[in-house]
Amino acid sequence: MPALDSGWATAEAWQCDAHHVLSENQSPAPGASLAGICDACGLADGFQPVQHPADIREGLHCKACGCMARQRAVARVLNEILDGVPSPDIYLTEQASPLYVALRRRFPATVGTEYISRRWRRLRLMSWLWRHGVFQRIRHGDVTRLGDADASLDAVASLDVLEHVPDATAAFRELARVLRPGGCLVATVPFYQDAQVSTRVASLDAAGNVVFHGAPEYHGDPLGGGVVCFHHFGWDLPETLTGAGFSSARLRYVRDPERGLPHGIWVIVARR
Repeated sequence: MPALDSGWATAEAWQCDAHHVLSENQSPAPGASLAGICDACGLADGFQPVQHPADIREGLHCKACGCMARQRAVARVLNEILDGVPSPDIYLTEQASPLYVALRRRFPATVGTEYISRRWRRLRLMSWLWRHGVFQRIRHGDVTRLGDADASLDAVASLDVLEHVPDATAAFRELARVLRPGGCLVATVPFYQDAQVSTRVASLDAAGNVVFHGAPEYHGDPLGGGVVCFHHFGWDLPETLTGAGFSSARLRYVRDPERGLPHGIWVIVARR
C-alpha cells in the first residue's frame, strides 16, 4: 500500500507540487464499478459506481460497509496515524453513519455524537444505528463544548462539520483540548485549494440570527433541509489550527486507486 504524502502547510508549498499531484488524478467512467480494499471496514468487495465525476467525493460507496470516498479517506489516515497504538480512544463527530459502525468494529473504543436536540430526529437516527447492529442511544455533541476530559483522546475525526460551526476557532481549541500530546485531529471540510485565505460566508448577530455576507449557502442534510455554511476554508487554515493549540497542521491529498480513491480528497491532519 503506497504511503500517504506528508501534506502541505502553505499555499506556496502546495503550488510547487500542485501540477504534478493533480495530474495523477483519475476519474472513473460513469457507471463503472471499482475494485479495491476499503480502509474503513477492511473488506475487498469493491465500490459502487458513480454516475458523474463530480460525485466522486460523496460517492464510490464501499459495497460492504457503505462508506463513501471522503469517509474512507479519513479512515485511511486514521489507520496510518493509529498504527501501533493499542486500543486507541477515538471521538467521531457523527454516530449514525457507516463510518462510525465500521470504525467501532476495528477500534472498539470509538465513540460518536450527533448535533441533534429534537427527540424525533434522535429516535430516527437511533433506529438506523440499531438496524446496523450498534445498540446505543444517540448522544448529543457540540464540538465547541465537548464533555471529554483534557488530553483524554488519541484521535478526533470530523467530516464536513467544521464549516457549519459559527465560531470554528472555538471548535479547533476544544478539539485540541481533548487530545493527548501527539494525538491527531483528522478532518474534512470543503477545502478551497486555490484560496490563500478563508472566507466567512455567514455569522451570527448579537441575537443569534444568521447574517449572510453574500449569497446564502446551505449544505445538504441527510434528514432533510439544509445546514448553513459559515466558512470557506483556504490555506490559512493550518496557521489557524496551530494558533488554536495544535503543534502542527497540514493538508493531505489522499489518493490511492487500489483503495477506491482514484481522485484526491483533502484531509486535514493536525497534531496536538
